[in-house]
Amino acid sequence: MNDVSIFYIFRQLSFICLTSLALFCYGKDNILDNNKKKTGILLLALIPFLVFPLLAHNLSSYNADYSLYVVDYCPDNHTATWGINYTKILVCLWAFLLFFIIMRTRLASELWPLIALLCLASLCCNLLLLTLDEYNYTIWYISRGIEVSSKLFVVSFLIYNIFQELQLSSKLAVHDVLTNIYNRRYFFNSVESLLSRPVVKDFCVMLVDINQFKRINAQWGHRVGDKVLVSIVDIIQQSIRPDDILARLEGEVFGLLFTELNSAQAKIIAERMRKNVELLTGFSNRYDVPEQMTISIGTVFSTGDTRNISLVMTEADKALREAKSEGGNKVIIHHI
Repeated sequence: MNDVSIFYIFRQLSFICLTSLALFCYGKDNILDNNKKKTGILLLALIPFLVFPLLAHNLSSYNADYSLYVVDYCPDNHTATWGINYTKILVCLWAFLLFFIIMRTRLASELWPLIALLCLASLCCNLLLLTLDEYNYTIWYISRGIEVSSKLFVVSFLIYNIFQELQLSSKLAVHDVLTNIYNRRYFFNSVESLLSRPVVKDFCVMLVDINQFKRINAQWGHRVGDKVLVSIVDIIQQSIRPDDILARLEGEVFGLLFTELNSAQAKIIAERMRKNVELLTGFSNRYDVPEQMTISIGTVFSTGDTRNISLVMTEADKALREAKSEGGNKVIIHHI
């Protein structure tokens, strides 16, 4: 029992030291920028990992020369008395650490409230051990249960948070932050993936450009320009099918990838997008944009004979430039 108590105390001291060190470094970015200070912090962090276990081992029954008695066993009535003074020291240390965590960090980030919870759980565990002078298995198991439950909760929350961050990172890797549609990388990967299939059926690629967008940005500011972009994206999404791919390629240029449709259907969809943008930003102005907006659409339709993405995008770009050169607000279709 005495050995268990010794290792318990040093395990608690290790966590207190490491947390105190993290609290000391909190908000001090210059420490991480200085290699010497960084090395010093790492060496200090090694003390709980290396020194404390060796010290606990030597103070236990494994070394008869140096012994620390936390629990006194009485052979007459077969009882063990817990060294209450050691527990009082732990209670004070946990209480001070919890206080300084709250005062210094204000629990600003998601991490520090979890660390504070662990400190509170450890404080409660040691307070329970103070309730009895005589060692009692029930109190011990209750305190262990509180500690394990709190750590399980914290670890579960951290794992959940990590997966949430990974999911967000994965989404940001293929999505445009402003419009929340796919980005250039995802669009070109999708086109390449389509062209690399053993059998390529009819498909269509469209490039959409917002007419006079640079003037809108210059005249009304980027905030209004962003609102126009989001509004146009919403109109286009309502005009296409759920499985069609819409991506922001750059600035006010968008790319769309359609499969399983013919040339006539592609033209219908393109015209629907063009008319909806003109209508919903014009007379009704449902999106409250400063003026009526129009788009130009360059379309390339293929029956699957080509496997060259450069050829596909070049033809789509030619069609878009042709639509803009004719005054904009037009749909031009090229076939390859």
